[in-house]
Amino acid sequence: MYDIERLKQQNNFKDGSHWVCPINFYSEVNRNLEGRTIGIHDVTLRDGEQTFGVAFSVDERIQIAQALSDLGVARIEAGMPVISSESRTAIKHIVEANLDSEITALVRAHKLDIDLSEECGLRTVIVEHCLNPYLNEQGYGLDMEGVVSRCAESVRYAKEKGFKAIFMGWDTTRIDDFDYLRDFYLSLASQCEPDAIVLVDTFGTALPGAAGFLVNKVREWVPGVSIEYHNHNEFGLANAGMLEAVAAGADVVHSAMNGLGERTGNAATEELAAMFELMAGVKTGVDLSKLMDVSLLVENTSRRPVLANKPIVGRGLFDVETGVAADLIVKMEEKGFDMSVSPMVPSVVGQPPSALVLGKNSGKATIEFYLHKNNRSASPDQIDEIVSRVKFQGRLQRTLLSETQFLAICDKVL
Repeated sequence: MYDIERLKQQNNFKDGSHWVCPINFYSEVNRNLEGRTIGIHDVTLRDGEQTFGVAFSVDERIQIAQALSDLGVARIEAGMPVISSESRTAIKHIVEANLDSEITALVRAHKLDIDLSEECGLRTVIVEHCLNPYLNEQGYGLDMEGVVSRCAESVRYAKEKGFKAIFMGWDTTRIDDFDYLRDFYLSLASQCEPDAIVLVDTFGTALPGAAGFLVNKVREWVPGVSIEYHNHNEFGLANAGMLEAVAAGADVVHSAMNGLGERTGNAATEELAAMFELMAGVKTGVDLSKLMDVSLLVENTSRRPVLANKPIVGRGLFDVETGVAADLIVKMEEKGFDMSVSPMVPSVVGQPPSALVLGKNSGKATIEFYLHKNNRSASPDQIDEIVSRVKFQGRLQRTLLSETQFLAICDKVL
């Protein structure tokens, strides 16, 4: 019997906070996800600031870093020390704040960058270099031996200075010579033993299956080295790629709040955290209830508006306009259940309660709700007339109606 008591029973796909697809947790689908713990490496202050037209002040960078740490991200990429004195000042202040998150910076495979990171007080660096052999040979005049030598020397130099040194090779996924990729990582690992390796789909060109395949292969080539994954969203597959990378064994995922980043942006921190926690049973350490506050902070400081229907943090995400949905919400809430037309309770991700809104798709349930709210009564014919006028006005103005507009319509009809 599919009654309300059965509906309220709690399990891994359904509890008092969320209700997702139960197939997610079938062993054939979940593939070593449930029960895993991964780290979120947030790149809002570095890659996020590389969004065209975005620039954070020193104070804004410190404020965002504090918010990200309070959110529970494992690691914060505070910037690139070599970029400017302002960037270094911000990084120093972030380090001095003694946040709970690990603080790191992105550095070129260059001793100067590592020395500047030391001056900033950092103890973790991510050494980056292009891996694509075509770009290296034609753009930088470097063959594989030259790239390995440069990167290994930088990683060793960082480790000698006491840094945790992570290697990040960008444009990994467009390489058409898999032997080249294997030989590169084998040589690098033998020469410098990086603490972790970041695989990068710089231009968002890898299908999700390709992301998982690549993580599996690199884990085979350099067993014992932690694998991280960083991608972009050119084809809208960033989250899916992250999911496959983690399923294949990646320990850390790179992301930015509100999906900021170069070109199409990075995978969004808020989307990844909610996806892994609620849909796959993967622990991220993120306090989902704080996602909305951090999203608002980043929206305001970046001057990049978030779409009203953006996953997880859209400003009108839990508002309901359609008559069928509103009717179901009212009926189910009377039975003590409030996730009939949403996969989660809004408060789970820090959103305000769901609201019935008035517009071109409104039906009787919404009209009756607002009549009751305003202590008004109407006959069935009058309700039909109000519905008709609300729909007409919604189509005419192509926006939602205010409650004042609704009451004006009621005055005319009643």
